[in-house]
Amino acid sequence: MLPEKNEFPIIQIEIAKIKFLNPRTRNKVVHEEIKESIKKRGLSKPISVRAIDEDDFKYALICGQGRIEALVALGETIIPAIIRDVSEEDAYVMSLVENIARRRPRSNELLQVIKDMKIRGLSDSEISEITGYSSNWVSSINMLLDKGEHKLLSAVERGNLPLYLAVQFARCETEEAQDILTEAYDKKLIKSRDIIKIKYILNQRTVGNKGAKAAGFYYHKPSKRMTAEELIELYENSIAEHKSVYNNSKFIKTNLLITNEIFNIIMMNKSFQNILEQENLSELPSQILNPVNKEVSK
Repeated sequence: MLPEKNEFPIIQIEIAKIKFLNPRTRNKVVHEEIKESIKKRGLSKPISVRAIDEDDFKYALICGQGRIEALVALGETIIPAIIRDVSEEDAYVMSLVENIARRRPRSNELLQVIKDMKIRGLSDSEISEITGYSSNWVSSINMLLDKGEHKLLSAVERGNLPLYLAVQFARCETEEAQDILTEAYDKKLIKSRDIIKIKYILNQRTVGNKGAKAAGFYYHKPSKRMTAEELIELYENSIAEHKSVYNNSKFIKTNLLITNEIFNIIMMNKSFQNILEQENLSELPSQILNPVNKEVSK
């Protein structure tokens, strides 16, 4: 079989002359696997570098840190390499693309990669194209990174919290509200569909603590942190209160409809009309019925 043609020439370079710009911590098991593979079959793919002009180094590594470390462990001082004519920024992106394409990085490693790319000025759409994740996903991660939401990111990494909920929690007015929501969700005390309503209650509670008039779920500043269980109780009480208000409103509206109907029937009675005229009260029915009709039509 003919060797695969390469657009760039492969040359032998000294490992000592290669500069590691973004060194990564390697898994020992993976490192041993690479070393054993090279020991048995040789190096299957050259590394990629770009030329630099420094006193101690002639090349900057783009891709191939694991291969270099394996060869060094085997006592080698020379390595096959392809020299790319690219800028430092392009080299960085090339390194990310190859590493992500070769294997899915661990969650915390991926977050660090996204953070680095954002610092280097890459847009969410560019990061999305490199990582293979949606722009919305990248945008959400960057929002959490920018806000320093390490606890929420950690929960997302562990798979304990969906990313979209982490974004919702990050928009809470206080860290306490965020912690309570996270705890309640972790304990399966609340469902995703309840989050927005509960977050609103917590935010209103915060407003109440700052001096708003007490009403419904406004509380005076508590002496201790609210627990997840107390949050659920507050939420259920709020729902019960709103149901009570709704039922009372419905009851009043029903009675107004009945009152309106009775009054209309009475107004059709000639004797009643005569009494109103005699007592100079002809305008009274409209004064009573107009407000009732407005209330009923709501």
